[in-house]
Amino acid sequence: MSPSDDAYEARDLSRFAELYWELRCPERPRFVEDLLRVTLPGGALHVVGGEAQIIQGASLPWVMENLVPLLDGTRTVGDVEAAFPGVVASDLRDAIHLMHMHGMLEEGEGAGADEPRRAQRAFFSRYLRRTGRNRSRGEAQRALEGARVRALGDGDAPLAGMLVTMLREAGVADVRLAASAGELAQGEVDLAVVIGDQEALEAAARACIAARVPMLAANAGTWTIGPLTIPGASACPACVRLQIGAAAADPALDDGAARALWGRALVSRVAQHVIFHASGLLAVAPLEHVEVWRPGAGETALHPFMTRLPGCPLCGGDAPPRTATLPSGHAESLARMFHNTTVVQPWHIGQHAGMQAHISPEVRKLQSTPAAPSPRRPPEGAGTQVTAPLGAAFGAPAGAALSRRRGATGTLDAGALGALLELSFGGRVERRAEGEAHVRRNTASAGNLGSAEAYVAVARVPGIAAGVHRFELAARALAPLRAGVVAGALARAALAGGSAEHAAAVESAGAVIVVVGSVARACSKYYARGYTYALLDAGLMAHRVELLAQELGLAATAVWTFDDEVVAGVVGVDGIDLAPHLLIALRGAATEARDVSR
Repeated sequence: MSPSDDAYEARDLSRFAELYWELRCPERPRFVEDLLRVTLPGGALHVVGGEAQIIQGASLPWVMENLVPLLDGTRTVGDVEAAFPGVVASDLRDAIHLMHMHGMLEEGEGAGADEPRRAQRAFFSRYLRRTGRNRSRGEAQRALEGARVRALGDGDAPLAGMLVTMLREAGVADVRLAASAGELAQGEVDLAVVIGDQEALEAAARACIAARVPMLAANAGTWTIGPLTIPGASACPACVRLQIGAAAADPALDDGAARALWGRALVSRVAQHVIFHASGLLAVAPLEHVEVWRPGAGETALHPFMTRLPGCPLCGGDAPPRTATLPSGHAESLARMFHNTTVVQPWHIGQHAGMQAHISPEVRKLQSTPAAPSPRRPPEGAGTQVTAPLGAAFGAPAGAALSRRRGATGTLDAGALGALLELSFGGRVERRAEGEAHVRRNTASAGNLGSAEAYVAVARVPGIAAGVHRFELAARALAPLRAGVVAGALARAALAGGSAEHAAAVESAGAVIVVVGSVARACSKYYARGYTYALLDAGLMAHRVELLAQELGLAATAVWTFDDEVVAGVVGVDGIDLAPHLLIALRGAATEARDVSR
């Protein structure tokens, strides 16, 4: 299918997708039923499902008339290929992958017209690719059916009972009414829903936060929905009150019949949020938003982002320095507020960054294996020294180490570490006129600034001296910063972050990559947004390292909670302009297998 300049192209997509497990297409692809298709002039097709999109190209009529009818969930991709012996198999796979990545295909599970709640499941299938958590309508429905939900109507018991009825009709088996806030968090609970006034919401939130149970708040008196409070991660009802104040009741709803009608509408909206959250189909809006209804005026207001307050009296703690004063008069730590408002943190490495790689010619070049230039040795006395085997690895073809995937020994040596650093943190420097240079990095970064830098704490890597090193992109070398094994200090820093498992992974690692963000460099171009971009760059780099480690047969453990000050001291940065964002503990897979067997 031929795209416009800003569209996706199907060509070679299947070849790229075969490199990554996360891009796999359904084994028995089924075309999503609940899609609105509108034919446009010129042979294009406007498809409206989870997202609106346009597909076009000379092959589109053939695809819709011949290929799509066979995508009914009963045939494998091989069966579909066999049905068209005159068509190149890779072209068929390209078209199938493109439709899947754009939400038009799901995994067929063999269910027929008698599957329970067929209409609901068909509706679910249109949203599968919004989060990628489910591969079929059946998976989403089963997740919903297995959710454990508790509802509390403090002052609004009839509305809470109505919510329970709606959720049972949608298939939620374990949904019950709670008699008090304490009962919300008793036993195994996936989500608590509270309908009440501000005082009741905060009391319930206190119990749920203590038990680490997510809670969705709704106030039928002020007609607000949200936030969805994830303990330790998002705003609570007290955070909302401090930032936007208490919403006023709508005097236009004094009429009992009108109030009952709008109350049912409010509960229906709450039920929708619960279904999205439990099924994993959509990100729940109240996690970042608070809806305010004004039924009398026929209006709604949306507070677009409600941050968790570090110093919130309900869900926060002591977070100095308190450099910001909110409209409520509450004093807050501005720096920590800014950190909390970063929607995507570096530990969100599960995002499918590779899904978009096929649209970039520069990234596509990385899939080939051209000969890399010989490594440039730093001048004598420049302060950078290279262990010979690592330097030799940098001089090898860019894809040579990855070509060992099927025969890889899973050993963390200088060659494997060199390939990992080069293909993630590396790149090439192009010299230009008047002394200028342009860096073509192997991993994208905001503004091409490369804010994510690699500091490597080596403990046991044959051919590399133990100590802390800094990867130098231009020299394609490791610059030694301090000698000696620092695994113990990094492990204690990880343990301070609350994870004994992560601490053990760091202490036993052959090498630990400390992803340090050059915050000052990012902020010099993007000002306050630079900190956010530095975190995003660190997350993208962590994802890249994880994928490369898999190709090289290495085990990579990402550690995102640790004592920042200790880690900054170990690698020798100030923790402000250069701030450690993430640790990645590397081990040879063969070594890990021996350790597990002990």
